Amino acid sequence: MRKYSSTEIELINIQVGCILRLARLRKGLSQLELGHQIDSNPTLIGRIERAEGKTSWEKIYMLCKQLDVNLCDILKIKGVDSLLSIVEEAMRYEDKLTQDKTNFYNSLKRRIQDLFKLLSKEQK
Repeated sequence: MRKYSSTEIELINIQVGCILRLARLRKGLSQLELGHQIDSNPTLIGRIERAEGKTSWEKIYMLCKQLDVNLCDILKIKGVDSLLSIVEEAMRYEDKLTQDKTNFYNSLKRRIQDLFKLLSKEQK
């Protein structure tokens, strides 16, 4: 059985959050509205989108169903360019791109790039 590194797990968490955030923004939903639709709260939605902490797969599954996202697709690590493109597109969908949100997205892009560099070293 293949063992996954903590870097791969972190990248998957980030990827899941990014893809779900983009899907939510494309549908024009707030975190509050989406939370209500899956009988949850906006805090949970935000934590998933920011890849903070651990989340039950039940909630991820429910979000995928609600947002028409294929669960299997979000669990395959995409390439660095693909993931950065998702982040860029999410930024374009933001209604109110405050300085805090801009900082978050820029930090997220650096984090993704750093993790892919680390993953590349781990796989050698």
